[in-house]
Amino acid sequence: MAFPDKLEKNHQQKSYFNSPTKYPQRDRGSYNSTVRSQELILFMKIVFMGTPYFAIPVLDAISADGHDIVAVYTQPDRTSGRGRKVTMSAVKEHAVSKNFQVLQPGNFQADPSQIPILADFKADIAVVAAYGTLLPSEILDMFPYGCINLHPSLLPKYRGASPVSTAILEAEKVTGITIIQLDSGMDSGPILAQKEAPIGEGTLCNELTEKLFYIGADLIVETISNLAKGVIKPRQQDNENATYTKKLVRKDGLIDWKDRAGVIWRKIKAHHPWPGSYTHFNGKNLKIIEARISENYKLGPGCVSIHDNAVYIGTSDDSLIVSQLQSEGSKITSATDFARGHRDFENSILS
Repeated sequence: MAFPDKLEKNHQQKSYFNSPTKYPQRDRGSYNSTVRSQELILFMKIVFMGTPYFAIPVLDAISADGHDIVAVYTQPDRTSGRGRKVTMSAVKEHAVSKNFQVLQPGNFQADPSQIPILADFKADIAVVAAYGTLLPSEILDMFPYGCINLHPSLLPKYRGASPVSTAILEAEKVTGITIIQLDSGMDSGPILAQKEAPIGEGTLCNELTEKLFYIGADLIVETISNLAKGVIKPRQQDNENATYTKKLVRKDGLIDWKDRAGVIWRKIKAHHPWPGSYTHFNGKNLKIIEARISENYKLGPGCVSIHDNAVYIGTSDDSLIVSQLQSEGSKITSATDFARGHRDFENSILS
């Protein structure tokens, strides 16, 4: 994509937000391009697209940097629970609290009448952070600076729906965040910026995801500024080295106790909170919430033993010491409390 030499002039800024703690609002001065300390600072009209809670720091960062958030797009409200309670996305809830204009068209391809509404905002760029649906080519080509997307992996590695989970499952020591220019492919667009991040030994998927999007929040601000200044040289991805991840479904969380302890332990971390890592006990699902590996106590695969006031479950090699679990329809509890309440748990064989 060829980027414009300069922004459209005379954009108007609305007082949409209070300054968040993490991202103090930058002094805008004039909205037009200004030279301040020999640095060209440009403020853009931005459409933000995101849905889950970990996208919120990205929205906060670009708004605090002085850009005009003309609209926030997020997925439609959903009904959940026995009472079919209507719940809004985390991004919508946050955006409403900041008085941003929120739109929830769902799938643009299924309802193309929503595309002209988006075009009417006359934004310079769209920032996409876990929006949750593919964008048609009419939208990808709509903005002068295109659509830029935060992807939580070091592309071209781990394209697709579950890059963070997959990195943990594959025992990676390092991952990262990549900002790309969206194209019609699956996370295949040119790389605009990239930053590495270590994966801690006990880090859960949700914790790592939050960390990566906080890093991405700072990186997106830098990227927008560099795009406006025209100093970014997009780097094409090496498609021959691309790897892909799948969308996780509930059955992916089922534990096979014949696997090695390390494999199961990574699965528990990678699948938290979705789809969770579970086994079967007395005909019900039993989620393993927290565990660690023990090399000193050997049991058969799936065998449960209580030793020194700790719950052990055997695998094909070492055992897992389980500290927290959750029975189907119940709250999270300590494994020892669960064992006290279920006398047949000890010496059972999980499947």
